[in-house]
Amino acid sequence: MTYFIKIIIAVLVIVLVTELSKKDTKIAALLLALPIISFTAYTMIWFESKDTDKIAKLANENFIYVLPVIPVLPLLSWMLKNGFGYFTSLIMVTILMIILFYLLQKIL
Repeated sequence: MTYFIKIIIAVLVIVLVTELSKKDTKIAALLLALPIISFTAYTMIWFESKDTDKIAKLANENFIYVLPVIPVLPLLSWMLKNGFGYFTSLIMVTILMIILFYLLQKIL
């Protein structure tokens, strides 16, 4: 049952963002930026294990792994606005993100 709830929440967020983006990209972006999935995962972990230390460690690591994503989002926007194709842009920023994740691992 908990898998079903997790899947429904993830699907609802994706559907809401795609539908909201048709009317207002700012609201869709706000919803996308909210840590709904993270907080839902933390809550599910808490209900399943009551292990607050695990949740605290996960939240800290989640913050660390968000850092390499931050420069990628404006770059994706810039590439799309400057004539790069969608999939070309997506592949290039994904490669950059992988490199940034790798460098972050070396630093930590």
